[in-house]
Order: sequence, then structure tokens, then C-alpha cells
Amino acid sequence: MSKPVTTVHAKDPIWRRSAAEIRRARSVAWAFARRDLQLRYAQTRMGWIWSIGQPLLAAAIVLVVFAWIVRIEAPNGLSYPLYAFAGLPAWLMAQHILLQGAPSLVHNQHIVSKIFFPRTALPLSKAGVALVDFAVASLLFWLYRGVQTGLWIEGLHWVLFFGLFGGCSALGLAYWIAALSVRYRDGLALLPFLVQGLFLLTPIAYPTERFANALGDQAWLLYLNPFVALADGMRFAWLGLGECQDIHLLAFGVGLGLFITGTWALKSVERTLIDDL
Repeated sequence: MSKPVTTVHAKDPIWRRSAAEIRRARSVAWAFARRDLQLRYAQTRMGWIWSIGQPLLAAAIVLVVFAWIVRIEAPNGLSYPLYAFAGLPAWLMAQHILLQGAPSLVHNQHIVSKIFFPRTALPLSKAGVALVDFAVASLLFWLYRGVQTGLWIEGLHWVLFFGLFGGCSALGLAYWIAALSVRYRDGLALLPFLVQGLFLLTPIAYPTERFANALGDQAWLLYLNPFVALADGMRFAWLGLGECQDIHLLAFGVGLGLFITGTWALKSVERTLIDDL
């Protein structure tokens, strides 16, 4: 009588992710995102009105600082609010993903150390919350653009495309910082300064050409920041300004590379995550 044979398979390498694991990560991320959304304005007087108030406050700050104090003028005769606010909802989404997603492993280590689930779900859940904010802010700008220009349908498919690109780029960077912060907490200490620096280096409140002309022959360095392509893309989507150039492919490549390598980096620290935390 033949004996039963037990076959032992090695664990999948870190670059291979099964469909079942992706589904688990998505379901866990949705659970965390739903919890965050339910508790977000639980003890505030204004409640969900803050989801509208926050992008309006951000827009007011940009308007006061860059239009009234710095006195930056929009190109092509556009009003400055219409020009600057076109890229603001996407930037606020990316900012939220970075500030909330990068420290999510450290802030939830009491859960991570007790229950096993795909660790990518924690930053991903913050991206889900940021998408809700992006939808609300984009709806406000859509109404503003419609009243100002009479455009209602044009460019909305490009808004979705560039919004997805910006979310993936920010999520990839958040994955990287989350993976490094498991062992080194220096990244979390520098995170607010990184986000502030990215905002100043991203042409949200000023034309891209103004920064590119200042760099001269080294203008390609500007496009190592994937959020430059995000800002240019949103102005193209909402206002029809500019066009895709070869240099934009560099920013798209950096954003895609951040997402792929960030996923790999976070996946690679799972084996020693409990000990390092």
C-alpha cells in the first residue's frame, strides 16, 4: 500500500501576489476606511459639513497667499482662482494619503501585532478616505467651473484618469515611508516637512513654466516629482490647458515606479514586522 505523500511548497516570493490576497487587502481596507469615515466627524459641531469646509478653507488660503500677497497671475487671461483651484482637489487627496497613510502601520501597531492581515490594507484605507474628499472637492470645483465657463461635461474622464494616477503615486510614496518607518521612525518625523516641500515644488498655485524657466536647462529635474504631471494633467482636464509632452513621461514613470516598488517594499517587511515594531 502506497504511503500518502505530502508536498510542501515554498512561500510565494514577495513580488508575487495572489488574487485571493488582493481581495483580502481590498476588503480589510474597506473596513478600515468605513471606520475612519464614520468616526471622522463624530464629535464635531458641524459634522459632515467639514467635508465641504476643508477644501474651501484650503482654497481660501491659497487665494490669499498666492493671489493677494505674492500676486501670481494665471496664464491665458484666466482668473487666478479658476487656474489654481483646478489642481487643488488632487493635491489635497495626495496630501491626505501621505500624512495619514505613511504612519498608519506605526499608529495601528496594537492591531498589527495581534491580527494578521495584508499590511498594505492600512495605507490603502487612508487612500479610500482621501478619494471621498477628492470627490467632494472635485464636485465643488465642477460647479465653480460650470458657473464661470459654462463647461459641464468636458474633460471629466481625464479628471478620473489623473486622479487615479495621483492617488497611486501618493500611495506608493506612503508605502515606502510606512515600510521604512517600521524600523526607522525618522521618516515620520520628516513627513510634515516632506509634504510641505512637495507642495512648494508642485505647481499647484503657480504656472509650471515659471518654475521650469527658473531651472533653465535643468528643468527636467522638476519632473522627477510625479505630482507635477498631476497638476498639469488636472489643468488640462478641467481647463484644456497644455498638452502631454515627452518630459511628462518621466513624471508618469516615477509615479508608477513609486507604486510598484512601494508595494514591494511594504510586502518585504511583513516577515519581520512584529519584531521591528
